[in-house]
Order: sequence, then structure tokens, then C-alpha cells
Amino acid sequence: MIATETRPGARLPGPRHVPVIGWQIQGLKMLRDPPAHFTEAFRRYGPVSAWDPRKPRHVYALGPDYNKLLFTQPERFIVDAFRESNLPRDSSMERLTFGLLRLNGDAHRKHRTLMQPAFRVQRIEACRETIIASTQHELDSWRVGERQRIDLDLMRLIVRVAMQTMFGLDSLDGTGVRLHSLIQRLLTLAAAPTTMLLRLNLPGTPYRQMLRVAQEIEQILAGLIRRKRQEPGEGLDVLSALVSARDENGNALTDNELIGEAYNVLCHSTSAASMTWTLFLLDQHPEVMNTLVDELRTTLGGAPPTLEQLKKLEYLDLVLKESLRLFPPASFLMRYASESCQLGPYEIPEGAMVFASGFVTHRLPELFPRPLKFDPLRWKSTNPTVYEYMPFGAGPHNCLGRHMAMLEMKLILSMVLQRFRPSLVSGTSVNRAMRISLVPREGLPVVIHPAGTSLARPVARGNIHESIELN
Repeated sequence: MIATETRPGARLPGPRHVPVIGWQIQGLKMLRDPPAHFTEAFRRYGPVSAWDPRKPRHVYALGPDYNKLLFTQPERFIVDAFRESNLPRDSSMERLTFGLLRLNGDAHRKHRTLMQPAFRVQRIEACRETIIASTQHELDSWRVGERQRIDLDLMRLIVRVAMQTMFGLDSLDGTGVRLHSLIQRLLTLAAAPTTMLLRLNLPGTPYRQMLRVAQEIEQILAGLIRRKRQEPGEGLDVLSALVSARDENGNALTDNELIGEAYNVLCHSTSAASMTWTLFLLDQHPEVMNTLVDELRTTLGGAPPTLEQLKKLEYLDLVLKESLRLFPPASFLMRYASESCQLGPYEIPEGAMVFASGFVTHRLPELFPRPLKFDPLRWKSTNPTVYEYMPFGAGPHNCLGRHMAMLEMKLILSMVLQRFRPSLVSGTSVNRAMRISLVPREGLPVVIHPAGTSLARPVARGNIHESIELN
């Protein structure tokens, strides 16, 4: 429950003030390991705190009550994902980052309305054959007994699927390979602390490198958009749907708007990371793995699932819900205060950046008893609100691609686990890292075994033990 009695002039809780560089220190801590930083802030200061209590420009509002407050008042708490980046005007990077992540009010509603047809369930379900064919192609290259990076394998597969479903491209052609490589490079540069703290458009700086990579991505996307505009009829890919979309007045998205939305859709695909964590959790909990494999064999008999069969895979649904609880794709979200306002008992200034965290919310024991335990069966009796469980965000800016992500994960995991049992190389350090979503920092090396193989639980080292309960 949020305290509603305002305390005029009350200072927000937070760390001791460090002159000049205090906020940079807190920012670096947050960037290095967001889950640990948010968890520690909640433990030490409670649901509301600030990087610098003297000047509360960066504020944490944690827990379901504050999630509801932030995500049900979109006029007061607005989005602008790249406000702090101070991107050069009329640059490729500015155009790539234009879209739903930066839009509010009528502009956001217009874009969301135009984009929704591309993500309707019926259109997404039409991607089933593409996902199955791509998964079959990937799994045919796996060999029993081999050691491989399952995180990279799944990323390669998701990129192949994304290139086909988003752009109508074969990821094996030059354009698809180059586009994927550039986007990974851009995401790495954009997330680097040196880029964020030293925004210098000078030769040799990471910031200049980021801007140049963005230029090349924009050129590729602009070429794809021109090609789609010239093609008669409507393709099944998302870009074709966006190019042909019209509002009630017949207005379409401009080329610059299409570039921003196409980039945002592609770079925010988080399915590979979510499946990596799911396979890790199953490997660490053999009894859950065995129950799931039994369901897949009984229901599917070794074949890829039909859409009707997917609805019958109840245990797979429970496993994914629990995996997404522990490792939500949207582990934290940001909003900006459009005006001076009250956040619980505290006043925050106009322009303050306010952080919410699904990672923290999903680990509250009053919502999820034994919150660090991987327990799919808890979902038999758990029915949280959208502000208590929000793996894909909440409110009017929730993830448009969430249905596509769930379809991908259910199809791919059901096919992987009917053929193979990937198992962690025992003794591997599994440490969190924040990219677009949480990933294992050093990757996830596994050995491939036949499906149904009984294995001892491999030893996992690293800070993963802070995130989940492992025996």
C-alpha cells in the first residue's frame, strides 16, 4: 500500500551524498548489474529511494503499488527511452530510436494502432511454419556429445526467424547477416558505460563508432523499405504489414517512422535470452525437465506442435511463466515525470527519471512464497495482477511482440526437448549481465545429450545463486 500523506520538504531515502560524482557512481553500479542494484536499494531504503536524495533526478519506485501508479498515469509518467543520450539532431541514431519507445499521448496511440495489425494473433500464428522450418534447420546441425554455446545457438535461430518474419529475408543472405551483425555491434556500443558517460562525437570514441554503425543500419533498413513499397500485394512479414498500414484517415507511416519502428522491433527480440534461462533452469531441476519431456512426448509424439496442440501443453505454459518470473525480459522500466508530483509520501521534480523493476516485484515473498525457488506448479494457484507479474511490461506501452515471443518459445522449446537434453558444463560460472534483457555474461556452454537422458545436476557457480535457489 502506498503512503499518501505528503511530507513537504522530506528528503527521499538513498545513499550518502558524494560531491560532484555521486550520481555517476550510482549510475555505473546500476549499469553494471541492474538486478543487484535494484534489489539492494529495495532492501536498504524501501520502495522509494533516489540516487542522490539531495537532488532526486533518478528515483526508484519499486513494487506492485508503484508499478500501478506509474503505468496507469501515462500523461504524468511519460516514456522517452533515449532522453539521457542527447543524440545529435537529425542523426541516424536519432531516427533509429524514434518510435513507440519515445512516443506519448496521441502520437503513441496513432503508432500503436497502425502497428497492431502486424502483431495480431492470427498473423503471428501464420509464422508457425517459418519457425518450425528454421528450428529444424538449426537442430539438424547439433551433434550428441558436442560442447556448444546454447545461448549463441538460440540467438542464431531467433535471428533467422526474425529476418524472415520481420523483413521477409533469408538470414543466410548477405543483407540479413550484415544487419544482424551491425545491430549486435550497435547494442554493445550503446550499452557501454564509456559511451554513456563520454558522449563525445570525436574520432576514435565509442560514441562516434555508435553513430557510424547507426548510419549503416539506417541505410539497410531504408533499402528494405523501398523494396517493400515497390512490391505489389502484401507480404506476410511485419515490415510489409507496416508499410501497407493506414489509419482511419488513410495516413501511413513515413519512411523515418518505419525505420525507427523496424529497428525497435528487431533489436528488442528477447526470446533467445528467455529460452537460454529456461533451459538452464530445467537442467538444474531434473524433475521438472522429466515432467515436461513426458508431456511433450505424450502430446506430440516427436512431431512439432500444431496450434491446437500448443493449447494442450499446460506444463510447458507453467514452466515458461515461472522462467519469465525469475528472468523477466523487461527486468526494469523507466518513465519521466512530466510535472512535479507526489510519489508516495515524497515530492519529485519535473523531469525526474523514475525506475520500476519487474525483477524486484517478482521476488517479493508476499506475492510469490519462496520467491527464489523455481516452482512451475505455483502457477496452479497463483493469479497475480498485471502489476504484480509483468515480464513484458504493463500499461499502454507494454510489449507489442509478446504473443510472437511466446509462440516462438513454445514451438522451439518443444522441438528442442523432444530431440536433445542440453546440460551445462559442470563448474561453469553463470553471472548476470544486462544487454537488452538479462543474459549469462560469459554465455551458457552445454554438452548435447539425447532427449530423456538421466543426468546429475551440474554445478553452476557465479552470482546466479543470488537470483535463484539452487540445491
